[in-house]
Amino acid sequence: MTKLKTGIGGFDELIGGGIEPGSRNILYGPPGTGKTVFAMQFLWNGLQQGETVAYDVMDKPFTRLLAYFKSFGWNIEPYIENGRFIAIQAFPHFPPYLKDPRVIYFRLDDFEEMKRIDKMLSEKGVTRFAAGDFSEHFFALYDIKYMEPVEDWTINWCHYDNIVNIDIVTAAAQKDVTTQRALDLDLNKAHNIFLFRFNEEKCQRELRIVKMEGCDHPLGWIPFKITSKGIELIKE
Repeated sequence: MTKLKTGIGGFDELIGGGIEPGSRNILYGPPGTGKTVFAMQFLWNGLQQGETVAYDVMDKPFTRLLAYFKSFGWNIEPYIENGRFIAIQAFPHFPPYLKDPRVIYFRLDDFEEMKRIDKMLSEKGVTRFAAGDFSEHFFALYDIKYMEPVEDWTINWCHYDNIVNIDIVTAAAQKDVTTQRALDLDLNKAHNIFLFRFNEEKCQRELRIVKMEGCDHPLGWIPFKITSKGIELIKE
C-alpha cells in the first residue's frame, strides 16, 4: 500500500516514504513545539496530491484556522468550496456567536453521532484526518469506560477505511492519576507516536519517532524549524 507523504522535506525519506494508511498517529508534546503545523502540512500535502482531507478544528474558531493555514501560503478556501477540505468541530460553541456554515459541529460525548460523522467522512473519500489540539486534561474529563470504545472505534475506522488518523495532544505541565490513565490509553492504542519538544540548550524545536510500525526510522531527536513554508528539518 502506498504511504502518504507528509510534505516535510527529508522527513518522508527517514520514515520509508511517508505514513501508512489505516494508522492511528499521536503527535505529543508541550505547546508551541510544532505539532499543529506538522498536522496542517500533512493535510495540505494531501490536498496537493488530489486527496480529500478532514480536520476536527477542536481548539480554534474556523476563521482563525483559515488564517493559520494562509500564514504558510496554504490557501484552503478553494478546497473547502469544492468539498475536498471538510471541517468538523467538537469544540463547544456558545451563543450569541453564530456557527460557521462551513463547519459540521458535533458533541464528542455523543458516541453515535461521532460514528455517524466518521462514516460520512469515509463516504466522501477522506484519506487524511487530523484532530486537535487536545489537552491531556481534556481526555481526563471523560470516563475511561467511555473513552476505550471511542479509541477502539477510531482504530477500526481508520484501519478499514484506509485513513491516516492524527491526533494532536498537548502535554500537561502537571498530571494527576486520572490524566495519566487517559493518556496511557491513547498512547497504548496508537500505531505511531511522534514526540515534540523545545530543546532549551540548543534553542531549537525537535521531534522524535518513539514508535512507528513497519519501517526503519531514527530513534534520536530530529531538529527542525518552522519557516514561512512550514516545517523544515535542520541538517546537523
